[in-house]
Amino acid sequence: MTEQQQTYEEYAQKGNYQQSDWSKRWQNNTTGWHLQRVNPILAQHYESYLKRDQDGKSTVFVPLCGKSIDMMWLAQQGNRVVGVEVVEQPCHDFFKEHNIQYDVKSLPNNVGQVMSSQVSELDILIYNCDYFALTQQVLGFALDSIWDRAAFVAINPSQRCQYAKHLHSLMASNARGLVVTLEYDINQRLRPGPPFCVPDDIFQTAFSPYADIIKVSSMVYADERASRFQNLSWLSESTFFLTFNQ
Repeated sequence: MTEQQQTYEEYAQKGNYQQSDWSKRWQNNTTGWHLQRVNPILAQHYESYLKRDQDGKSTVFVPLCGKSIDMMWLAQQGNRVVGVEVVEQPCHDFFKEHNIQYDVKSLPNNVGQVMSSQVSELDILIYNCDYFALTQQVLGFALDSIWDRAAFVAINPSQRCQYAKHLHSLMASNARGLVVTLEYDINQRLRPGPPFCVPDDIFQTAFSPYADIIKVSSMVYADERASRFQNLSWLSESTFFLTFNQ
């Protein structure tokens, strides 16, 4: 008998994560998404899509940043780096693991706290709060670039359009960025959850009201990289370049 196939709508209703779920993942060190090196997609496409033409310096936003090494790399390119992470532990871990002195201040209205590098040549801010609580008013400035390697695929499917709309509210006019998505056979995920499968049309639906979109690259993996996601037979990784409208 052929096993019944689920629709994408059925899949999207499963596996939603809460803050407590992410906290447990960090506490138990089950953070398979965290790379011990700079993401190769960032290194490959930075010069063409994120680096500014004049002085080269940009304010780069890294949503749901964890303790990503990408933030250190981006700061070393001369950028101001702004991360947001709802779980407190990886925020502290980032600065400690890189031996960066940092300051911690509370944010207005008890929405969280901000941790800032005290090393002059490393301009890094990590906001330890809910992504949707971060506003231009809280920041005090607009963001002009975004590097999203693991946020849009981690956000609950029901929040994707809200995520894109809120991101647009944080960005300066003509801001730009790179967003990475994953796609796979949803019927091979026995335990649905992040990273969620994001077909191209779903991505377009979320972001097209706010940005012009160009697919920069797409790679299909049918090796151990796919199989480590609960024995997937294949995994497609796409990178999109966004230019935000006003």
